[in-house]
Amino acid sequence: MTKRKFDIEVFLLGLPFVQRSLEWSKRYSPPGFSGISLYDVTTFVIKEMQKDNLTTRANSISFSLFLSIFPAIIFLFTLLPLFTVVKDYTLMLSEQLEGVIPKSAHEYIFSIIYDITSIQRDGLLSLGAGLALFFSSNGMLTLMSGFDKAYNHTFKRRHWFYTRLVAIALTVVLSLLLIVSLIMMVVEGKVMDYLSHVYHVSETLLLSLSIFNWIFAVFMVYTGISLIYTFGPSMHRRIPFINIGSILATLFSLLTSLGFSYFINNFGRYNEIYGSIGALIVMMVWIQFNSFILLVGFELNASISVHRTIRYKRKKIMEDNTSPS
Repeated sequence: MTKRKFDIEVFLLGLPFVQRSLEWSKRYSPPGFSGISLYDVTTFVIKEMQKDNLTTRANSISFSLFLSIFPAIIFLFTLLPLFTVVKDYTLMLSEQLEGVIPKSAHEYIFSIIYDITSIQRDGLLSLGAGLALFFSSNGMLTLMSGFDKAYNHTFKRRHWFYTRLVAIALTVVLSLLLIVSLIMMVVEGKVMDYLSHVYHVSETLLLSLSIFNWIFAVFMVYTGISLIYTFGPSMHRRIPFINIGSILATLFSLLTSLGFSYFINNFGRYNEIYGSIGALIVMMVWIQFNSFILLVGFELNASISVHRTIRYKRKKIMEDNTSPS
């Protein structure tokens, strides 16, 4: 007599609570899902993650983004001196990111930034800046290639030259968003100093202005992610600016960055074990986490777009069949 092998999946699916939850998810469509059920979106995302090996894609993207950091720094800090309102931009950016990214990664990145900004490079505004922009767009190009899918009704092929132009444009726009955030820091700091010294406003109002500054910074992060989702993938119908994938990606990216930073700063021992190379490891892991989050957010948007296209095609076929010949 042979023993039946225990199947945990069959056991879980047979539980009444699980069955009721599945039936509910087939009927429920959360806000931002365009009427597509939670069950359809979730199963699509899980299947795509298994089929496309999302972890491998995230590893490839994170490595490419890591290599793009250095030319991106050169390009960004070539643009910043053009904005005279942003004088101590290096210090402000360092203070703003100090609690968001791990301390070792923060020190490593800004040691490179201080080295770049301390040397006068007159030729960077021409050929050097162009080359830095070109190479810094390689990370965006790899991320965009991770958005490619074989669903021809929803996705389409794009010429390699046009793809490169889109990657360069997105790199420039993201750099400008960072510059706008720095300018807002300057304005917010000057406004708070003016109000506190001239009008002696209450601490509550100053705290409200500080909270507004953080809300604006979060909005800038959301805008950057949403622009990547909107213009990065090659689709017949673009993902709208306000989408559930960008919202969740922004939320989890910030929470992951804060949590990872807290863990590394308080419990991590990378520097003790690996020495100076520990900063590289921490930065690579941090980039990999965020690359994975970006891919999951895109898969969520792709699932909604694919099911929306399928629903439209079915509706059109039904209308053609019911219409009088």
